[in-house]
Amino acid sequence: MNETEKELILLGLFFAVAVNEDSAVVSGAVLSYKHVFPAWQPFVACFLGMWTSDFALYAVSRFGGRRLLGSRWVGRFVSPKRVQRASILFEKYGGFATVFSRFVLGTRTAILVASGLLKYPARKFLAVTFAGAFGWLLLVYSLFDLFGVAATAVFGFRWITALAMMLFGGTAAAFLAARFRKRVSISEAPERRT
Repeated sequence: MNETEKELILLGLFFAVAVNEDSAVVSGAVLSYKHVFPAWQPFVACFLGMWTSDFALYAVSRFGGRRLLGSRWVGRFVSPKRVQRASILFEKYGGFATVFSRFVLGTRTAILVASGLLKYPARKFLAVTFAGAFGWLLLVYSLFDLFGVAATAVFGFRWITALAMMLFGGTAAAFLAARFRKRVSISEAPERRT
């Protein structure tokens, strides 16, 4: 493989991360494990792709999403008071959530969009996404270093876990929402009579 082909593969990893992160990261780890590349090259390509795509999603949400939050249509579902309360919570726990969203399948995009919509500070965002992406890649590359190609089984398990979490989490959220609505309607009932 000549240098141009290697550079194109690394460039492909950089861009593939934005489309399908797991595939790109596993591909980079396998290329490293099979000694096609020194480990640092696909690691850096994937890391820069992850960090750049995270910031792009944050920026689009921050600068384009605020108009959406202020629209009448969204106002029907999300009150400004709830947005303010979410902003306070995100300011307090957003960094932690953003770092660990990298490890929990299906949460990263939502957290990145929320961080932009709730105007999480850009410097903090860059720091926590740096830590999350670096930690995630370090874990994946370490697994491949220890277990070889068998480490790909972790990603199958990760998808099964995510599907189970969505099923049970969705059921629990629906149950709690129904209970909350019932409680609100009961508390509003005496007010309607007066």
